[in-house]
Amino acid sequence: MSSVVVIFFLLLLGALFLSYRLSGGAFSVSFLVMLYMGFLYLGALRFYFKEGHYTFIFVFVMVCFYLLGMLIASKAIPFKRNLHPNEPLKLYSPLHTSVLKISLSIVFILALVVAFYRVKVFGMPLLAQTWYTIGIRSTTGVVNRLMYNVGVVSLVIIALITYALYKSEREKFFLFMSLMSFICYEGFEILQGGKSAAIMPLVLIGMTIFYANRKTPKKFMIAFGVIVLALILFIGVFWAGIPSLYRIVELYYERLTNRAILHLDYLLYNWAPDHHYQFGRTIILEVKRIIAQVTSTPKEPLFNEIVGNLKKGYPTNLVTGLSPEISIFGMGFANFGIVGAILTAVIFGFVVQWLNLWLLSRGAADVFSFIVCVYFMFKLLGLARGGNILISFEKFLFEVTPVFTFILFSYMYLALLWPSTLIWRKLSYGA
Repeated sequence: MSSVVVIFFLLLLGALFLSYRLSGGAFSVSFLVMLYMGFLYLGALRFYFKEGHYTFIFVFVMVCFYLLGMLIASKAIPFKRNLHPNEPLKLYSPLHTSVLKISLSIVFILALVVAFYRVKVFGMPLLAQTWYTIGIRSTTGVVNRLMYNVGVVSLVIIALITYALYKSEREKFFLFMSLMSFICYEGFEILQGGKSAAIMPLVLIGMTIFYANRKTPKKFMIAFGVIVLALILFIGVFWAGIPSLYRIVELYYERLTNRAILHLDYLLYNWAPDHHYQFGRTIILEVKRIIAQVTSTPKEPLFNEIVGNLKKGYPTNLVTGLSPEISIFGMGFANFGIVGAILTAVIFGFVVQWLNLWLLSRGAADVFSFIVCVYFMFKLLGLARGGNILISFEKFLFEVTPVFTFILFSYMYLALLWPSTLIWRKLSYGA
């Protein structure tokens, strides 16, 4: 069987290389999903060698059908012929730059005020070492979530918008605001807690830079590596209390591989033999959770939580606020068996590659729709890990809507004080 493991591993490397070629770059959403599946495979190997589980075969099958979805999208979509791999995306803003500077400054200050207010109300989980009691409570419930999105999340979206505006206008004001917003966001995320809280935003920035430039600059790759190393050292020492670099790297490798596959392996080997397929019930649970968030009614556990509670021996009706990683492919299996998992992998591969190629084929795009598209693809990357489709879409809307609403209303109010000719630019750019 060891030879089969080696062959599968070599085929996986080939699939990674092919997905890299099809997607166009290391920070494309298509390749990042495939890279995550590669880490899942490495985690699944541990369960094979220690417990004799064949989860790695399931992951390999998902890799193959995900790649098939990518290939279908790459061959079937006509706009692939219009790709501009060597030309940066031409970004433009339909709003007047002078008014937009003031509007973004107002929204940035508002986001900082709300973020600091959250710290005053809930404290700092990093310093208190009480993430599960403070961090979860501060991001659940309608008011708390709105406060989190208006405050902390708005900072990273402002950073993305101002970076795109810098690419469009070439004004250092936007670059400075982008850096300030991102640094503030990183600071609040580190204080908020979670060992990956400060790493994933860097991936989001990497995706934005890639899709804006149609490539990832070497300087950014070097800076990305240095910053990630510095962050994992900081978080490892002050959050996890680990003074050794080797132990810190081992901790993050454990999270990327063994911890990531843990509940998917449990789903296949412990949950599936004793339970019927859900046939869409996982979606119903997500709908109930979203309604509960809006109406403040008692919450039912998500399917991820049910599986996690079973593994830990907790009551299955317990709402923990944490959703164990099962992945969208595991959700497909839980609902409709291996057929559901295969169809999910093909459809998911097609969708992410379709969006990837669609954005790469654009000759020009306005700043705001570009950021919405990149942020949506970032949420798809999270969906590959978590598996909750409606929850991911609801989070996307709940996070994007407040900041864009504040920008629009503040801009329109300021525009009323200026000559009407400054409200909208004359759009002379193609799409």
